[in-house]
Amino acid sequence: MALNTPFKITILISTLTLILSLILIWGTAKLAPSLIHYDVLSNVPYIKVESLNVTSNGVVIRLVVINSGNLTFKPAGGWVEVVDTGQYGNITFINGYLVVELPLTPQWVDLSGVGVKGLVRGYLNGSPAYIAFFDVVPVHVVNRVYIVGFNYSNCVITIELGVNTVIPVIIDSVSNMSLFTHTNPGYYLFNIIGSRAINTYVPAGNHVINVVMPIKPSNNTYVYACSLSEMPSSGYVLYMPIKITYIYPGKNVTVDQLMVKVVQPGG
Repeated sequence: MALNTPFKITILISTLTLILSLILIWGTAKLAPSLIHYDVLSNVPYIKVESLNVTSNGVVIRLVVINSGNLTFKPAGGWVEVVDTGQYGNITFINGYLVVELPLTPQWVDLSGVGVKGLVRGYLNGSPAYIAFFDVVPVHVVNRVYIVGFNYSNCVITIELGVNTVIPVIIDSVSNMSLFTHTNPGYYLFNIIGSRAINTYVPAGNHVINVVMPIKPSNNTYVYACSLSEMPSSGYVLYMPIKITYIYPGKNVTVDQLMVKVVQPGG
């Protein structure tokens, strides 16, 4: 059956339209890469953890906004999380700084560095904006108990302990303490087997305390000399494992620490 003329015209127009559409699609695909512009932002503001300090009042994290280029970010608030402890706090403004204050918890005893993440809200050149950040930062204050010096005379040892802590501590006891010459071979002045109680409370802060202990022969104490001068040496070594309790709000943590101190005769 022959097609009538109007129907032929319709088919021709449809075919031409389809061809034209395919040409347009092909041309657009060719031009698309040149129409898309890629840009990498540079010199944009960002947030940095300036310091993390453990103090007797808690953990203080201070943030700083680094503005560069023509963009200026003015912070208005936000939050911070310490990844290692799971603690979360809101940002406040103290003397122009972004500050987060967190309570002391037992996890801080052995931490020397932590990961800190957060989100700061504010205004970027007047428009609302948010800046997310993550930093790995050192913990600047660490609890420290150490031997400043010691003297041994008339079978009495006097030990000066330096205590530099952000929380109160209890010096509980010493165990298996010994004093010997710093020579090869070394010679004992005394050797104690077992534990001796000290039970001395020290408040937070920087302190030097004296621990005075008589050294008398017994079933677990072996005495070979009663003063440093009785056994001449180029030096003396005090070996003293010690037990310390750190008093955190709501919880105490007890740790064992080995202390070793070398002194010269009379020092």
